Amino acid sequence: MTRHRVRQDDLHEYSDGSNWSDGESSSSEDSVEVFDVESNNGGYNTGLSDIDSFDPDDIGLDDIDPEDAAKLFEGNLYSPEYYVRCIYEFKESAFDGEDYSAGSKVLLDGIEDLWNQYCAFIKRDPQRAFESVTLAFLNSFFDWLLSQRTGKDGRKKRGTTKSSSLGTYWKVYRLVYERATGEKLDAKLNRKMHSVLKLLAKKHNLSDHKRENRCMTIDNLKEQVDTTLRTTKKSFSLGELRILCILFLLLLAPTGARPTSVLLLRFGDIRIILARDPDGGPHKIPTKPTPEPTKTYLGTKDAKTVTIPEVLFDPSLTLSVQTFLLGILFRHRAFEAPSLTWPERLTQLDIHPGEQELPIPLKASMKDVHIFRRTIKTLAGYEISSNKLISYGMMASWIKRCGEIAGMEVPTIPYNLRYNAANGLTDEVSDATRNLMLDHANSTPFQRHYLGRQIVGDPYGIIRGLKPQNALVQASCSIGHSMSKRRPIDLTTDQAASINLHPTVKQLARRIEELRQLRNHSRGAMDEYKDAVRKPRSEKQRLKRALKQQIRDEWTDKQAVVDIEAQLNELGLVEDSTVEASNCPMRPAQRRLVDALMAQVETSIEAVR
Repeated sequence: MTRHRVRQDDLHEYSDGSNWSDGESSSSEDSVEVFDVESNNGGYNTGLSDIDSFDPDDIGLDDIDPEDAAKLFEGNLYSPEYYVRCIYEFKESAFDGEDYSAGSKVLLDGIEDLWNQYCAFIKRDPQRAFESVTLAFLNSFFDWLLSQRTGKDGRKKRGTTKSSSLGTYWKVYRLVYERATGEKLDAKLNRKMHSVLKLLAKKHNLSDHKRENRCMTIDNLKEQVDTTLRTTKKSFSLGELRILCILFLLLLAPTGARPTSVLLLRFGDIRIILARDPDGGPHKIPTKPTPEPTKTYLGTKDAKTVTIPEVLFDPSLTLSVQTFLLGILFRHRAFEAPSLTWPERLTQLDIHPGEQELPIPLKASMKDVHIFRRTIKTLAGYEISSNKLISYGMMASWIKRCGEIAGMEVPTIPYNLRYNAANGLTDEVSDATRNLMLDHANSTPFQRHYLGRQIVGDPYGIIRGLKPQNALVQASCSIGHSMSKRRPIDLTTDQAASINLHPTVKQLARRIEELRQLRNHSRGAMDEYKDAVRKPRSEKQRLKRALKQQIRDEWTDKQAVVDIEAQLNELGLVEDSTVEASNCPMRPAQRRLVDALMAQVETSIEAVR
């Protein structure tokens, strides 16, 4: 039967409460006889004893020309016995289960593990519980799941706060049930469960608020890139990671691809050419990335190539994909031509008369080498790993931190750029082209999850017959419109110290003192002491994150009141002098990079000459 598959990057599209519809199922569970073995089998008398004693390796086909081998069996490469044996040795049981991806298995195994824990808690057999599941049993299980406060090794859980997360748990559970029993959950039970989930969400005070699908406009992207380049508040173990963080954003912005597919790009997925400009002028270097689809439900999808033209005389090199990508390619000596070793040599290239492009091939040895790789520590310092990739979590944390430093109120996530590409393409290309770029089968996912809930348009201006103020509306709906460099990004010394006065931290500190005197009495006491020492550190980090988020959430309105009162009392707007002072000076290599990218760009060929 056909089943939906849950992918790891679906969390970014489906954790907001979207519906995962069940695929149409075609029953293939009925046993079908493929063929009947008869005494007269087309002139070949073959019995089971013949099959058991037959070994195709004895034929020695590797030493025979394929055409000669085919003549032995009337045009077939192998004998009839070989194919009959294939039929008998084929194991259908190996195809009973669903072929889930690694990310899907993490989700399914997680829910299955919770199911096993719950059944052990109430002293039930997990498999029998699956086979005899009832609405009351499911209600009790999800009530137990939402009530969990500690996880593996006694670690405190964040807890479930969104009703959409509960919906995700339920959808994954249905797949776990199907994997365990081989049958889909009863449709009537499934419908009733939706009402149970609503009651559970109300009982546990789960929020119905969904994550805002606000776009990161090009102006917001430029601010994000500039901050990533200049800041020293966010450090990288190697300067190349700073470049890769920016390159990731610049590749994500025009392609609209899923972030994971961009992170999986290899050097062989990038094509570089020197192309003639049909409008005249100097040759340009279009970049053609081909991200591989990360979702393969209902079969492997065709990879799509997006052409990113070079923008000559671009007023901002910080938005040039070619600048950062070519920097990485030259850094790793990736070009096949031995003499193409530094960027200036590209200006010496020309295209043969009568041709439209000159391919600039990369080394075949680097075809399968990934671009976005993390660093490893060596005796000499840090270097780029040969096989360890930058995870989505790592890249997302870098982007979020740089967004905070830039003054963004709304947390910046990679999907902000995918939302922007999806909405921007709507006005310029057909729905079919947009759906192809986004890997959507139809327009429904776009309308449900990508189309901004803040309407980017001026309906009042339209109905009044005035010129719509679309630029103002579009800017006000972006994530950067509420940006402020004054917004706090870290706790002050006093705020961080206040965590020590929290009742939970004080209680844990007292427990440490109690165990300190007993730690040398036995090994068990020492282990308990080490565990007690670890808990305050984790609790303090959790409380600091919560306090920081609370301060950031409250800052906007509080600061607005301060600014209003200052102006109405003729005190004017007071500049915050602590912003720049808290940013440490850039190191020499970072300074040279920033100076090169921020240098004045000429706007004509004559000026360059």
